[in-house]
Amino acid sequence: MSDTPQSVPLARAQLEGALDVMAELHEDLTLRRDEAQNEAAREAYDEVLTLLEARQTEYRRRRDALPPPSPRHASYVFLLDPQGQVHPLPHGLYVALVRGAASAPEFAGQTLRLAEWYVRLKGTEPDSVVNEHYGFLAFDREGRVDWDATPRDDQAALPTPAERERLRARLFAAGPDSPSP
Repeated sequence: MSDTPQSVPLARAQLEGALDVMAELHEDLTLRRDEAQNEAAREAYDEVLTLLEARQTEYRRRRDALPPPSPRHASYVFLLDPQGQVHPLPHGLYVALVRGAASAPEFAGQTLRLAEWYVRLKGTEPDSVVNEHYGFLAFDREGRVDWDATPRDDQAALPTPAERERLRARLFAAGPDSPSP
């Protein structure tokens, strides 16, 4: 196997698949060993299990020696206020908001349009938009997402051409004001 960037994900997938199969095999052989009626059979299972564990250790070592996976896509989230201004929302905060684990007091009492863009990355930078979703998020008086008050009409959440250009400008802008995935 070569060390080309394309072969690393394949090697990782192959090693993970082999480790998954070996874990199932280990569990099955352990059960069979425990059910074996005579000592010779248990010893045979123990020898096979020892060989299997050595192979698992080697495959884990190979997997762990591979370079860490690099993301090829990221999600970016924006809120659009009634004036069409774009407010980037860090993805971690967005997830916490929709799970009810966080609040955004700056949006308290408002219903804002939501833009979620799934983006292909080039290195760590946004390269192209792969998919887009639009909807609404209603916030209660404390800035928590209020699902009961959130409109369900995704068509009404679509941005105007000018708003879409502002979204693109924010996404593809370089510097500290760029949104974080």
